Amino acid sequence: MGKVVDDEHEETEAEREGKEALEAENTFGASWRIMLFRGVRDDNVELVKRVCETHPAAIHEHFTSGMKEWELQWDSLRWYEFSNATALYIASSYSSDKITEWLLQNGVDPDTVCYSSQTAIHCIGQCTYKQDAATRIEKMLKAPREPPQPPIVPTLFAKIGYEDAMKTVYEEVVNPEDPDGQKLRRAKRVTETVVRCKISATYKSYWLPPKTNYELRLRAAKSPEWKIERTQATHKIVTQLLPGTVYEVQVRAKNIAGWSAFTEVMEIKTPDAKKEEKDAGEEEESKETEEEKAKRQEAEKKAKRKASIL
Repeated sequence: MGKVVDDEHEETEAEREGKEALEAENTFGASWRIMLFRGVRDDNVELVKRVCETHPAAIHEHFTSGMKEWELQWDSLRWYEFSNATALYIASSYSSDKITEWLLQNGVDPDTVCYSSQTAIHCIGQCTYKQDAATRIEKMLKAPREPPQPPIVPTLFAKIGYEDAMKTVYEEVVNPEDPDGQKLRRAKRVTETVVRCKISATYKSYWLPPKTNYELRLRAAKSPEWKIERTQATHKIVTQLLPGTVYEVQVRAKNIAGWSAFTEVMEIKTPDAKKEEKDAGEEEESKETEEEKAKRQEAEKKAKRKASIL
């Protein structure tokens, strides 16, 4: 998710273990929910990360609600407690302190209610108790909430379009009853071509839960004024922009602790309207030339036929 892969990067032992675990699960046709459950239970951060690459919202949801009873029974003696559980609730129950830390760093809400109206702090070590890990988990869950990490750097696209817009203009006409007197004003509806530019931004990040509040700001490069757009969507389209202009875009996210930092500034230039208009003019000129050529050829044919008759 927004990660640059280095071809020369050497896999760590933990990454290899996560990859091998995922491949082993796939061998038996296990669903991603089972893989996520086992990764959280076994404190396997790499396996959980790999599942999140394809199911980014899973760490925030009650993902076990989509599992069958027998799947839970196979992997846990206390399966009934996990029929509607989050990853953090499961991690706390199994004293998976590494997973707990990773989940909290990635914006998971520790106050999400699960089995019997319990949250993660109520079930520390219920399935597997490890004293040091349980103490660490309790400390992490009781720590003050912090603002979220910034979203992923937005992916930007710019488009230009042309629309025929109607407008009213006024023209002066001669008064037929008094030609030499004051002219009359007459309303007239005309059509004009209007240039419409827009920029779309996408910034979906797995460490930010659904319905996160986002603030996207945009400005023409070096302008002192920002245009602010607030939304809970991870995709935003900003319209009414100028053609042939470089724009700067940033995004930030908010939770109950406050706003994150903004992402780094991304720049994008809207298409040049003059170039589009020039291309259109060239096409029209080319079209007229073809028409003239056809007329000339028709005239030549007529002249040949007339000459043959004579």
